[in-house]
Amino acid sequence: MSKENGMETNGIVFRNPKTLDGKNLWEIAKASNTLDVNSAYHYLIMCRHFKKTCIVTEKQGQVIGFVIAYIPTDSPDTVFIWQVAVDEKQRGQGLGVDMLIHVFKKVKVFHVNNIDATITPSNKASIKLFTAVARRLKAPFEFEKVFFSGADFGQNVHEPEILFHIGPIL
Repeated sequence: MSKENGMETNGIVFRNPKTLDGKNLWEIAKASNTLDVNSAYHYLIMCRHFKKTCIVTEKQGQVIGFVIAYIPTDSPDTVFIWQVAVDEKQRGQGLGVDMLIHVFKKVKVFHVNNIDATITPSNKASIKLFTAVARRLKAPFEFEKVFFSGADFGQNVHEPEILFHIGPIL
C-alpha cells in the first residue's frame, strides 16, 4: 500500500514526515521520559527539511513512532540517527528496528552504507536496539568512541554520548 511515499506492514504505515507531524514527534519524545527533548520548532524543521531521511509510523491514523535522521555533510556515506522513539503502548514489538531498517533502505539511494548514532552508556534499550539493527543487516558495529564528553554539555549534567557505528553495510 502506498501512502505519502510510504508502505504499510501489519497495519502500520511507514512514511515521510509532514510538517504537521512535528507536534506529534515532540509529544512522543516528551512522553518517552528518556530522550533529550528538543523544542517543538526543532521537530517541525526536521519534518520539513529532512523528510527524505526521516520516518514516521502511524497506526489507524495515529503517529506511533519516528526516526529523525540526516546525512552529515562531512560523512556523505553515513546516515546519522538523531532520535528514535516509539509510543509507549507500541514498544516491545520490534517497531524501532523496523523503522531504522526502513530509514536505511530509504537513504541507500544516496550511496549511504553506514549508520551512526550516539548513545549514553546507561541507555541499555538503545544499545540493544542498534545492536539488533546491526545483526539484522549482518553488518559489523562498534560502540566505544566518545562523541561528546560530559564536559561538552557545559554546566548541564549529562553522560557522555558514545558513537555507535554500524557498517559498512553491504
